[in-house]
Amino acid sequence: MGVIITGGEYKGRKLSTDTRAQVIRPTSGKVREALFSSLGETILDATFVDLYAGSGAVGLEALSRGARESILVENHAQSWLLLKANCASVLGNGPDAGKANLVKSDATAFGRRMREEGRAFDFVFADPPFDHDFSGLKDLVSGLLGPGGTGIIQFPSRNPPAWLDQAAKLKKYGESGLAFFT
Repeated sequence: MGVIITGGEYKGRKLSTDTRAQVIRPTSGKVREALFSSLGETILDATFVDLYAGSGAVGLEALSRGARESILVENHAQSWLLLKANCASVLGNGPDAGKANLVKSDATAFGRRMREEGRAFDFVFADPPFDHDFSGLKDLVSGLLGPGGTGIIQFPSRNPPAWLDQAAKLKKYGESGLAFFT
């Protein structure tokens, strides 16, 4: 199975999502289009973090639509190999390759390290496996945002997290929902 970048400079580029363990549940094109339509031009020249990056579809979509930098964080071994291959396929070795910063790390450890370094970002997107414990996810995402930043968490519509009532905006798309925090 593959997904396609839905807009911007790399529109139409194909990404692989195939792992032997079938561990990747890529954010659908419909959800990515809705996400980036919501963000509009605010993505231009922004810093974007994609936690639980998987295939890299969301982080690469951010670059395609004009983000200055996309940090793609993944810890799963097979997903990591797939992420590296997809970034190389889409960005190549040209000047855009430096816009993607791949980090092999647990999302919580990454968040802790960025806070220790005093780094903050314009956008932080988190899409963990739907069987993941979502209880601390809002705090993790919020802790990485700079002033005026936006956090977006993709969650399972059938089992919404307890903190959903704190979201500034909610959007639902079948099995998935997006919660926006500022």
